[in-house]
Amino acid sequence: MSNFENKMAQAAAKKLVSSSGTLHSMHFKSSKLPDEVIDVMSKLNLAEQQSLIHRAHRFLIIEVDTSALERQLSELQTLRSEKELEDKYLFMGAPLALMQRLFGTHAADFSRRRSALSIRGVGTGRPPACDEATEMKIWKLWESYKHIEERLRFLKVAEEASIDLHMIWGALKPYLDQ
Repeated sequence: MSNFENKMAQAAAKKLVSSSGTLHSMHFKSSKLPDEVIDVMSKLNLAEQQSLIHRAHRFLIIEVDTSALERQLSELQTLRSEKELEDKYLFMGAPLALMQRLFGTHAADFSRRRSALSIRGVGTGRPPACDEATEMKIWKLWESYKHIEERLRFLKVAEEASIDLHMIWGALKPYLDQ
C-alpha cells in the first residue's frame, strides 16, 4: 500500500473510530460492520484507538471509482459554468425578474450574490425607459439572434448594443410576455 493510500486508510479509520459510538451496521452500504465490533471499538481507550488507526492498512481498502469521480467532476464543472454565467448576468445589470426567468434565482439568493460580488444599485427598481431608437435597436438585435438559446441571446444583445441587461429586459419584457 502506498504512503498516500496508507494515509487515506488512517484518515478513514480515524473517522470510523471517532464515530463508533454512533455507528450501527445499517450505516454501511456493503460488508456491514457487526454491532459487536462497533461496541468493542466504542470501548477503546485513546492509545488503543491510535494503535488501531495506524493499523488501518490491514483492515481498510481505499478504492476510487474513477468513472464515478469523473462524472462528479463533470457535474461540478457544469455547476461552475452555470454560476459564472449567472455572475456575468449580474455584472451586466440583470434585474431579479430576468434572473428568475433564466435561472430560477430566488430573491434572497439574488441579493446575496450581488452583495458578494459588490454590485450595488445596478439593476434595482424599475428599468429606465429606452428611447424609441434604442428600443428598435434592441428589438432588431433580439430578432437577429433568434436561432440561439435565450440566455446567450440576452448576452449577445447586451454586448453588441453596449446596453445593460436591466434596460434590455425593460424593452423586451412586454414582447416576451405575449
